[in-house]
Amino acid sequence: MCPRFPYPLEKGDKLRIFHQLRFLGKRHQVLLIAITDEDIDQEHLEIVNSFVHEIKIFKLSKVRRSLSLMKSLFSKTPFQVAYYYDPKIASAIEQVAKEFKPDHVYCQLTRMSEYAKKLPIPKTLDYMDAFGVGMKRRAEVVSGIYSFIYKKEAARMKAYENEIYSSFDHHTIISNQDAKQVSDNSIHVIPNGIDTEYFSPIESSKKYEIGFIGNMGYAPNIDAAEYLINNIKPLLNPNIKVIIAGARPNKRVKQLSSSTVTVTGWMDDVRSAYADSQIFVAPLWLGTGQQNKILEAMAMGIPCITSSSVNNAIGAKIGKDILVADNEKEFAQSINSLLNDNELYMGIRRNALTFVQNKYSWEQSVDMLCKIIENK
Repeated sequence: MCPRFPYPLEKGDKLRIFHQLRFLGKRHQVLLIAITDEDIDQEHLEIVNSFVHEIKIFKLSKVRRSLSLMKSLFSKTPFQVAYYYDPKIASAIEQVAKEFKPDHVYCQLTRMSEYAKKLPIPKTLDYMDAFGVGMKRRAEVVSGIYSFIYKKEAARMKAYENEIYSSFDHHTIISNQDAKQVSDNSIHVIPNGIDTEYFSPIESSKKYEIGFIGNMGYAPNIDAAEYLINNIKPLLNPNIKVIIAGARPNKRVKQLSSSTVTVTGWMDDVRSAYADSQIFVAPLWLGTGQQNKILEAMAMGIPCITSSSVNNAIGAKIGKDILVADNEKEFAQSINSLLNDNELYMGIRRNALTFVQNKYSWEQSVDMLCKIIENK
């Protein structure tokens, strides 16, 4: 059960459930239940349908979403839980469960847990990230009404994450640092993997010295893109070129475009953006979970520079597999080091490739999940 249809892969939660379904479908008969507020492209439907037994899609109505959000203002329900919940859909899912008779329910994200929690079937909840902590971090860097909303959502989400725990038999999350933030109880850490056959080194002329790639409508990525261009880039050679690529670029991201900064928006094959970059730079602090973009870049042989908090979830060796920086001067220094020291550049490149290949496999990750679901 997931709160979005898991294709195309422009968001982290879609990427995770898509690859989990790929491998779960090889070992089990899988019924996918997806909630959506968008129309699903037939081609995308067929791609996912190729490795699951059946798909049930439930469309959220705009009227119901608005009413649920309004009601949540006067309750303790997190806004994102209210946004995705529709009692009519809940009844329909209960009926589907009676007919399909699943042995296990795998529920992605707490925002879907209201649909799953009362089903009389063994259940696993994938928290994925510590969303309550993520909301709190965002509240600290915005102002006015947005700060109030994020603080309110952070408190609600943190309480809800703990409250919903007892309704599920098993619990999973992406990283150890997020597990510690969500609950004192036992949570299985199931990291994301990387498709290293797809994300592999590609020869390129390297049109850009710096690349940053991700969903550019996502607040932490928007902040990171602005920080890269407004804080880090002025400390570098003015001729250095940057590519910012990814779906749904926010207005703030589009405004960063210049003679040395290219903002692409959606790309049919994002690998070309990675391959065209000498270095991948991700000044991220607000996000939680595991940053797939870092692992994808490493798998393509692009040396990466990111913050300590991001690398804590990844576990790469600093100075060997990756470089870490926590302010604009450290980022600029690391960028210059990689651009001017070929031995350092090639060493990080080789080690990053080996690190991802050895540690981040979707097959190994889903095998861990299967052992939980199969209770082995």
